[in-house]
Amino acid sequence: MYPRTLFFLLTLGFCTLLAPAMPLGQSLFENLATPPDYTTHRVSSHDREGGNQDWISIEPGETKTLAELDGPGAITHLWNTVDAEIYYPRLMVLRFYWDGQATPSVEVPLGDFFGVGHGLNIPFQSLPVAVSSEGRARNCYWFMPFQRSAKITLTHEGFQPVSKFYYYIDYRRYTQPQPDPLYFHAQYRQATPNPPINLSGKNTDGKANYLLLETQGRGLYVGSLLSVQLNADGWFGEGDDMFFIDGESTPSLIGTGTEDYFNDAWGFRAFSFPYHGVPLWEGYQKGHRATAYKWHLHDPVAFSQSLRATVEHGHANDRQDDFYSVAYWYQTLPSPEPPALPGPLDRLPDEGQFYAKGLFINRELETHISQKRWDSAFARIDQHLQENERADEAGYWSLRKGVLLKQTGQIKQAQSAFETAVQRSKKEDPHQEWQAGEIQAQSLAEAHTLASAKEAQLMVLSPAPFEIFLDEKPIAKHNGHAAIQTFIIELSGGSHLLAVACEHKSRIPWFALQLSHRKGYLVSNATWKVNTRLTEGWNTKKFDDSTWTNAASLGSTINGPWKAADPRSAFLQPFLTAELIGAPSSMGETQALYFRTEFRP
Repeated sequence: MYPRTLFFLLTLGFCTLLAPAMPLGQSLFENLATPPDYTTHRVSSHDREGGNQDWISIEPGETKTLAELDGPGAITHLWNTVDAEIYYPRLMVLRFYWDGQATPSVEVPLGDFFGVGHGLNIPFQSLPVAVSSEGRARNCYWFMPFQRSAKITLTHEGFQPVSKFYYYIDYRRYTQPQPDPLYFHAQYRQATPNPPINLSGKNTDGKANYLLLETQGRGLYVGSLLSVQLNADGWFGEGDDMFFIDGESTPSLIGTGTEDYFNDAWGFRAFSFPYHGVPLWEGYQKGHRATAYKWHLHDPVAFSQSLRATVEHGHANDRQDDFYSVAYWYQTLPSPEPPALPGPLDRLPDEGQFYAKGLFINRELETHISQKRWDSAFARIDQHLQENERADEAGYWSLRKGVLLKQTGQIKQAQSAFETAVQRSKKEDPHQEWQAGEIQAQSLAEAHTLASAKEAQLMVLSPAPFEIFLDEKPIAKHNGHAAIQTFIIELSGGSHLLAVACEHKSRIPWFALQLSHRKGYLVSNATWKVNTRLTEGWNTKKFDDSTWTNAASLGSTINGPWKAADPRSAFLQPFLTAELIGAPSSMGETQALYFRTEFRP
């Protein structure tokens, strides 16, 4: 293609993209030349003591009030980023209350409100909502006026603490009340699944359609977000959109297909434009997922008395896929009572439910293992796999079972389980949350330790800097972090001495260690010897440690802050069966500890 022709086509495409935005952009820039009748304000998570801890933490079940604002005013921008467990965007719920109402005008899971469903982090760009930093930085520019007050809350309905939630809320405070504003609303709904209906291919009344919104009052409908998980192969989007305005029995707005309503055509593919887009598209097979948005910024749906917005689930409602949606609109108060919000587990897609069930099952396994109820542990895994045919799709539970088999001395069965996990984790992983890469890495490491006469794997958890010695030779060292570190080492047969130096200047040191070798595991526990003084030869086999005391067990690794703070540690944690150990209270507070234990693999 000639350069001049290429330049012409690029210019034409760019102008075509911007053309619809020019009236909106023009008014936006014109407003910048108008003297303001407001002052500018912000509420954020900044450190109130002037430090750098510019976040808040949220416990499971806790509600935080992010802002309480006096009017008249308008929120102009929201931003947040989060460090939390997987699927947190669907597990945390935003609520907005205008002018002292007890009923929220906004009640939507965090990620869905910012344009991406299924609890995933996906970047995209549009005019009112934009998400960057690999899906972790969320921005919203919807204009949200209020007369007397505004209150924004965030509820964490997940399973592990939110370690860090950073946020901005930028707003205006007007000198005079704004005349009769419409109030911003957003509402979440879902159907899992939609019930399929045989209408012989004819749907004239839309009564069985999926419901996006039903409300009373006067206002403008300004946007739809639809997330879908396919429950059967094929194209889900032959369903038409239907809007029933002011009590209509026959919709005055009827579309020609789901992708047509979202301003795309001939199926979906991933893209993001200013007014419409598909941030997530996995394909046409059972289990695949999608999210699409349509902003009615130039074509809002006006209603004077009521609005019922719907879309078919398949042609004439003939499919039973899972739908999750957010409707965005402006209207007069009072706000409609939102539908009952489904529970956190019910809001998760299939993969998320596997994750949540896995958390609970791993906690059950922890109890069985601590009480040496091995048969019960194996039976619980088998029950889960029988009830959930896709649960081991990436090999996680084969890996989990292999570790239990190895713990109980069933080495051949463990090797078979690890090999199964390796093969299953090699499969194409369309879902980023399967963690197939982590499963394969850990399965390969375990398989190699069983097949090798010399290779072993160390897993260490310590907030303090540590150095580990095997028969007085240094084998591992780290500056310390509340995350699980792994090391591959050489380990021959016979008797050995493992020694650990652990030091920290700001807190009492502790650690947990697990050594995986070809015959089983060595784990830290209260039988290890500990001392606070560095003595020559302390890390050698011939050293006399008879004056050293036994270490103190500080509990299991099952509950810890690293689970949410570090995704890899969250993955490895169920495989770390060691105890956290430290100095007994009789030693008092100390910043240096030396541990040792003898073992024979």
